Amino acid sequence: MGGFELQRQVFSLRWINAVCNAAHKTIPARVRGAQLSLVDHDVRANETDCMTRIVEPLLGTRAELQVRASSAQAVEAIEEEILAEVARLESIFSVFDEHSELHRFRRTGLATSPELLTVLALAEEWQTSTDGALHSSMHPLFDLWEQAETLQVMPTGDSLRRVVEEMGSGWRAALNLNAIAKGWIAERAVMSAFDESDEVREIWLSLGGDLVHRGEGAVVVGIEDPHRPWDNVAPMATVEIAQESLATSGRARRWWSIGGQRYSQVLDPRTGRPVDHVASATVIAEDAATADALATVAVVLDVGETLRLVEASGGECFLVHSDGTTTSSSSRFQLS
Repeated sequence: MGGFELQRQVFSLRWINAVCNAAHKTIPARVRGAQLSLVDHDVRANETDCMTRIVEPLLGTRAELQVRASSAQAVEAIEEEILAEVARLESIFSVFDEHSELHRFRRTGLATSPELLTVLALAEEWQTSTDGALHSSMHPLFDLWEQAETLQVMPTGDSLRRVVEEMGSGWRAALNLNAIAKGWIAERAVMSAFDESDEVREIWLSLGGDLVHRGEGAVVVGIEDPHRPWDNVAPMATVEIAQESLATSGRARRWWSIGGQRYSQVLDPRTGRPVDHVASATVIAEDAATADALATVAVVLDVGETLRLVEASGGECFLVHSDGTTTSSSSRFQLS
């Protein structure tokens, strides 16, 4: 997953007025993310509930935040708590801000905050448990393929092996935790609101291909067809989640063109080569970091390995293959 930066100063659309005494129990919410959309929202609202929705850039992607609480004042306070927590955590994990703690760690190896230490440990655990199929220092590989596209010359086997070997030795200067950090930040921000207020009823936060839902009610999520990734195309499948997290990853809209051939920008960090057997992977898990990690690695591993890993992690997945066929680990995923 790409880098992220907070851009609250320039936002595309924002609803800031809480609606109280909500009469509608179900709100259609067509929110197009990286490969998912919210198609239905069962809010189960009480007569005294207030609700608001905010849409703006967060972490370098289009975010949608919906809050439901028992008063307009609580809604506003919860929104600000979540956005402030996202900003605080971004100041730790940003790969663009030279003053972030992650940047300092890349330079010095010094990590002091419990947040960074936690996500570093998670990244190491996932790299080990996937035998390197999830790797947090892949930037040099992407640089190599970007250069190959610029020169219109394929990377040599020797150049790929060299970069992969250097990654294996611990390339701290290229560390990027986004494959786990985006989901982890989203969940941490949502849970901070529940910690701070006893008036909150429900929150869902959608960040591109990541979704966190906590509290009452449920959301029905539409999964984009990666072979037809356009806004006017209906989702190819839907799934309802409640008190869960969901992440999706894939190759849609992501290609290098070299010598008249297209190559997926999904790379296997163990070989350095593109993989395209899975066009998109959607994973449901109890926590967002797990969903993020599993969705990222599911487009790299073979299908059998993915299904075993997802099951062992207590998750569920929906895979769309390069030929358009699908594999689902659960009947919860309904084809449209």
